[in-house]
Order: sequence, then C-alpha cells, then structure tokens
Amino acid sequence: MSQIKLRKPSFILISSLLLVAAFSAISLISYYVANSSLNQHIKTNTLPLTSDTIYSEVQRDLLQPVLVSSLMAQDTFVHDWIEGGELSPGQMQRYLTSIQTRYNAFTAFFVSEQTTNYYHSSGIIKQVSESDPADQWYFTSRQTQAGFDINLDQDTADSSTTTLFVNHKVKDARGQFLGIIGVGLASQKIRELIEVYQSRYGRQVYFINRQGQVTLQGSQFSGADDIHKIAGLRDISPLILTTPGGSYSYSNGNQQYLIKTRFIPELDWYLIVEHIQHSESQITATLWINLSISLAVILIVLLLQHFTLGGYQRRLEFLANTDPLTGAASRHAFESTYVQILSFADRHQNPVSTILVDIDHFKVFNDTHGHLLGDKALTQVAAILADNLRKSDTICRWGGDEFFIVLPNCNQENARLVAEKMRLQIEESLLLVDDLRLAVTASFGIAEYIGQSRPLSCLIAPIRLCTGQNPDPAIR
Repeated sequence: MSQIKLRKPSFILISSLLLVAAFSAISLISYYVANSSLNQHIKTNTLPLTSDTIYSEVQRDLLQPVLVSSLMAQDTFVHDWIEGGELSPGQMQRYLTSIQTRYNAFTAFFVSEQTTNYYHSSGIIKQVSESDPADQWYFTSRQTQAGFDINLDQDTADSSTTTLFVNHKVKDARGQFLGIIGVGLASQKIRELIEVYQSRYGRQVYFINRQGQVTLQGSQFSGADDIHKIAGLRDISPLILTTPGGSYSYSNGNQQYLIKTRFIPELDWYLIVEHIQHSESQITATLWINLSISLAVILIVLLLQHFTLGGYQRRLEFLANTDPLTGAASRHAFESTYVQILSFADRHQNPVSTILVDIDHFKVFNDTHGHLLGDKALTQVAAILADNLRKSDTICRWGGDEFFIVLPNCNQENARLVAEKMRLQIEESLLLVDDLRLAVTASFGIAEYIGQSRPLSCLIAPIRLCTGQNPDPAIR
C-alpha cells in the first residue's frame, strides 16, 4: 500500500501541470485568434442562425393570435349566433371570455357588420362609426383583400394599453361579410418576449414597419424611433426596406454593428437582430474570465481525482486487509497488527492471550453439504466470534476453517471464559443451518504471551483446548 500512497501525489501533480498547460494554451490561442475571426464568424454564421431562431420563436409566440382568430372566424357558434340575429349579447360575451381565458389572450372582440356593435368580453362597448378616428381600423380591415390583418393600436376597452390586434374577417357560406373577430396581445407582453430574446441570445432585437419606424423594442434599445435617424444605418435603410432579408454592417461613431434583417409578412414588419462588434478590451476580459473558469475546472478535477483515488485506495486497502467472505482481518494485515500488540504489551507489561479457533471436520462438511453452505457456516461462525470481542481485540482468518484471535490486556483464564462462551454459542446457533440439522461445532486453543522478560521457553503459556467434539472437562 505504501507504493500507492507515494504515486498518488505524483499523479495529481502531473495532472495539474498538464491541465494548467492545456487550459492556458487554449485560452491564449483563442485570444489571439478571436481578434481576426470572431466578428467574421458572427456575421456569416452566428447572427443568421440567431435571426432564424428568433424568427421561428416569433412565429410561435407572436403569431398564435392569428391561428386563434382564424378558428374564431370559422366557429359554427359565431356564425349561428350572427345569422340568428345577435339576439343574446350575453352568449357572445361568454364566448369571448372563454377564448380570452383559454388562450391567455389580453383581449377578445367581435364587431358586427349588421349592428356595428363592438362586442367585448366585458360586454358591448360601443358602436363603431366611420366618423370616429378610433374606429378607422375596422373600416380599413374591412377593405383589405386578405382574410386578416394585424395592427398595433390602443385597446378600445382600455385606452391606456397598446395592443397588437389580429383582425379576422367573418364571412358566411355565401361569402357575405358578417364582421371582424379576433384577439389582442398586449404590447407589454411582446416587449417581454423581446427582452427574453435579447437576454437569451445577447443581441439587440426590435421590429420596424415598411416606413422604417421602430414599432416594438426592448428596454435596452438605445437607437432612435426611425432607422433613418440613426447614423450609418440610414445609409443602408433603402436596401433594408426593399429586400426581404439580408446581412449588413455599419458604423456609428467608433462602434461597429452587424445586423440581420428578415421580413415577417404576417406582421408586415421587419425583424432586426443587431450585434455590437467586440472590442479588444472585451476580448481581453473574456480571456481572464476563461482563465478563471479554467482554474475552477482544474481545482474541481483535482478534487475529483483526490477523492476518486482516495476511494480506490481505501477499497484496495480493504481488499488487502480484510477477508471478503467473513469480514475478519486477512492474515497479511494481521501480522503487522500482531507485532504492534506484542510490542505494546512488552512496554507496559500487560498480558496478551490468543485463541485459535478451528471448525470441526470442516472438509467433510464441505464435501457433504457443498461449499455454499460451508461459506454460510463460516460467515456465521465469524459473526459469533466478532460479537464476543472488544474493540481492542483482533480477529483474523488464519486458514480455510481457522480463525486466530488476539486479546490484549487479557490473561489466559479470562481468555478461556471468552472461548467457552464462543464455543457454546456456535454449538447452539449452528445446530440448524437452512433448516438442516448440521450440528456445527468448533475447537478452541488458548495461549498467553508472557513477555520478552522471561526465557524463551516461557514465552507461550500451556495451551488449553476446548472442543465441541471432545471438550476438556476442566473447561466444562
């Protein structure tokens, strides 16, 4: 075991040096390469991929109201209720409330072409009129060729809230226009989604309309409300607003920007994903962060190595020092312990007794009943012996069916009493093994170590035997 202990620190030292060298080399190489390749990689790979991902999530998160509005426009209840003369406004109110709750919409509405009533989940709000500027959205949507349109406007039910409305036409089976139905998503909710995109991808995300006006942006947006007012960006704005999408770069002061644009036809907006090119100081800061992380990883790896090797070392020590079947000490491990016990006894002039235990006729037992049952008998005998010992006592599996016990600070007479107690317990406990009458017994030999101060012939006191087969009358 001493060789393992010597190799463990060397292995950990070599591993730590290799890890430090590897992490340092990788970090430094990355630092020098980053200045020339990072921005190019972002422009050609990362930024387009981020834009595509955000576009997909916009389709999922912002365009859900389009699907909901389409389902509402095709709902048989809506058609039956309208064609029935809109006799029960409460039914439409409950329907809009259920839509608003089921799809977590900010608002749900229906405007009837026949009665011009504006139905809301809270009831009939008003009657729309061409003379009211707030109702122009209805008459504009009615004239569009598409089945639906989207507009950002103040909520009729709550003028303090700006809402993204999806206005879907309702037509009967003959194609006659019946009104406009749809749902609204609060602009604050959309801004929260933009905040999520910016936080997740580390880019500035905002939307512009066909005129270049910024329609929606996050709280960290630092540009103007129109791309024509942003230095550098105004120069490429005609190209942005006339193509369905592309990758561009521009300068504003000392800062370089990379942008990726994509037109969203359902919203009639452009999605803009903007990346600020990193300066050398930021890359240097990243280098120190990488080195700090590398140091933390090295420490974690070294700790894992320490505990892992320690666990294996303890396991090897256990296998080397312990008999795996009985749990008693192995003969190899017992020898050094025995020498220490005798040395301590010589120094303090304390008696030491030993007991040699032999299971009677164990070879015949194995041949008759099999090794599995023999192993079970051995385990039970070892357990009985260990249960009768003190913490200072030591038990060792000496041979196949033999156990050697050392009792420090114990004379021969006391050892004899302990041995007799063990013998009786073995005889009584192993009378039946797995419901078989086996009558396992054991013989015990007892000796006392006198000490080195006596002549060699007196070092070992006479051995007295107690056996389950032919017990010594003196022991009985």
